Amino acid sequence: MNKNAYPHVMTFKELIIYIIVVIIIGFVLVVVRDDYSGIIGACIVCPAMIGYLIYAYNKEKKADKKAVQVSRSIVDGDYFNSAEWHAKYVEYINQHTFEKPVIMDMKKDLLKRFRRSEYIFFSIFFLFLTLGCGCTIAIGKVLIGIVGMLMFAGFTVYEISFFIGMPVRRWLKKDIDYKALENSYLESRMLTYKKNGIAFGTTHIHAFTEKNIYAIDYRIVDEITRKVVRLKTYEDGIYSSDEYKHYVVVHVVMPGTNDACDVEIELNEYQVQMVLDNYPTFRIGSNVNDGTVVTEAKEEVTVV
Repeated sequence: MNKNAYPHVMTFKELIIYIIVVIIIGFVLVVVRDDYSGIIGACIVCPAMIGYLIYAYNKEKKADKKAVQVSRSIVDGDYFNSAEWHAKYVEYINQHTFEKPVIMDMKKDLLKRFRRSEYIFFSIFFLFLTLGCGCTIAIGKVLIGIVGMLMFAGFTVYEISFFIGMPVRRWLKKDIDYKALENSYLESRMLTYKKNGIAFGTTHIHAFTEKNIYAIDYRIVDEITRKVVRLKTYEDGIYSSDEYKHYVVVHVVMPGTNDACDVEIELNEYQVQMVLDNYPTFRIGSNVNDGTVVTEAKEEVTVV
């Protein structure tokens, strides 16, 4: 991983540089402004900023140290084989079972799963901004109004496209055997999480994310594994928090060409284990490999 990529782990050298910069800013506030606001900024705000930088630096160091131990226990299998985790897993599967399609029509069922209230909310929000930009044209700010209208109109269309299930509609237009896939889908057993889902049908593994639909023939599935990603969140370049995301990875090998690809579906950690435990019953003789991969990702969140 490139240590210089932004955002990245704050080094001790960078911490010292940041502190020196804050001290200089405090000095400038006192000398240049020479009033109560400058003194307050130098004596209260600047020390608070230095304290926060030191806190964030130590917080990330401790989190990274803990992550090394967690990653090792996940890869070695100790985490998922522990008695504590197994007890939680048993409790989870006793309260949650595989779902069945809600509507006995594959197209309608998939479209229903894409009709989420947040898409409508953002569509109305961006539409309001589009109309607002239109009002700026009326007061003479033509260029700004036109640019704003085009931009926010594009966002509005984008959100509406997801609400009406455009990924599903694009997938249905492909060269697929709809009847065969529907027969498999309607008899499937499904797990859903956030905007994702994976279903084991009679002939195919059906899966969907927010942007993609998949139908994978059992015959081209090589194996199924687990993937764990540690997602680090940064706010304005400063470490904020982290979380672990769990994925089912379906390894596919195309017949004839032997070209391989992976389909990754995010679920919660217990659902991933449910897939690994139950997949052999859906496809006898399958190769379910519990070789877990742990990777790290970063996310920058700007706070204004």
